[in-house]
Amino acid sequence: MGDTAFANSEFSSAVRHYTAALDQQSTVPLLYTKRAAAYLSLKSLSQALRDLNKAVELDSSFVQASGYLNRGKLQRQMCNYDAAEQDFARVLELKPGQKVADQELKRVQAARMRLQVLEAAAEEALAAHAAGDTDIGASMRRAEQVQPSLDALYEESPDCLKAQLLEAKVQFAATQYEQVIAITGRIVKADDRQLEALVLRGRAYFYTADHDMAKRHFGEALKYDPDHGEARKFFNKVKEYDRKRSRAERALEAQDWAEAETNFIEALHVDRDHRRGNDGLWFGLCRARAALGRHDTAVSDCANVLVLAPEHREAKLLLVRTLLQAGRFDEAQVKAREYLHQHQHDGEFHELAREAERQLKVSKRKDYYKILGLDKSAGDREIKRAYRELAKKYHPDKVSADERAAAEAQFREVAEAYEVLTDETKRRLYDAGEDLEEHEQRQQQQQQQQFFRQGNMHYTFHFG
Repeated sequence: MGDTAFANSEFSSAVRHYTAALDQQSTVPLLYTKRAAAYLSLKSLSQALRDLNKAVELDSSFVQASGYLNRGKLQRQMCNYDAAEQDFARVLELKPGQKVADQELKRVQAARMRLQVLEAAAEEALAAHAAGDTDIGASMRRAEQVQPSLDALYEESPDCLKAQLLEAKVQFAATQYEQVIAITGRIVKADDRQLEALVLRGRAYFYTADHDMAKRHFGEALKYDPDHGEARKFFNKVKEYDRKRSRAERALEAQDWAEAETNFIEALHVDRDHRRGNDGLWFGLCRARAALGRHDTAVSDCANVLVLAPEHREAKLLLVRTLLQAGRFDEAQVKAREYLHQHQHDGEFHELAREAERQLKVSKRKDYYKILGLDKSAGDREIKRAYRELAKKYHPDKVSADERAAAEAQFREVAEAYEVLTDETKRRLYDAGEDLEEHEQRQQQQQQQQFFRQGNMHYTFHFG
């Protein structure tokens, strides 16, 4: 019944029937080899290896050496190269010159060399990552260079957990955390006590900002080994990060800006490499410092957000507003235009771009109060007195011929300032930051429109 199920590719049924047969007669090596073949088809490698080991235990010649050959292949497939070499050597001892065993020995030796190369490459990549090498392009190139050797190794040892772990390490160094999660997931599925894979998977979840899953994996590793140093270290790091971030966010919500600033800085020091989490910390720090009036440092903080998360809408808006508050109007205008191009259908970016244009124009206009040497609170009497004194000072008739051109220019400035500040409407518009030229143009347009209206009659002109 087991053989029939196996022939029909019903491998789970085959395992069940072979197990029933072994319950009846547990000392037959051939039954263990048959069940091992069914387990292999189900990718249950550890169970298959266990059965092959039992067959060897029962029969030292192991079914005329074929059992050793099959077990050696499985060991090679799982990259247990020392054990594989012993099995193939045993085959050659029982059957000198056996070609398959000889070929398998060569395959094992080649695979062992590839594994050593991969181990060196993985250690190099992780060392660069631990040293703070932030060149993602270089890390990606290292991962690409390793791939051909990895593919070749998988051809010889497709179920090599060591190779999979090395691949996960190289991808981790290249910050490809989703790939790390996928690879280590296969490792843990095959062996849930692979602690190194559990810890690496937890770290990848941390860097994808899934902190609950990260802590779950570190906790799983600690369940199997309470003294596992790396699992404990990273478990504590995630808890510390979450605690400091929560404290900073509470202070921000309470508008305790100084406390928020301190706590965001502390949270950022927990792990500088946490790109998907630190963008939120930098943004909170930008908000706190902007509220504290530390505009230049706030601008740098918001810029850091956009390095980590280039599409962060709120950081873009806050960056432009903070540049305006810092009086960096040219930069604000450039950034406002850039972000408007990226968000053409977002009304808030349109409004902010207009505001940046207006404030830039205001910053470049003449300061009439400064020209007259007055404060913005000056009254009409003070304005007239200042005008009279300056008019006398810069009147062309009061200066030498060499100074006349400069005096005339200054006189015109004084007269212009006096005209605006003594006109109630113009002064109000000027103080509000309005463009006086635009205001005059609007008035002229209104006057022209009024000119063509008499009574309630409207005249329409057709040009053809």
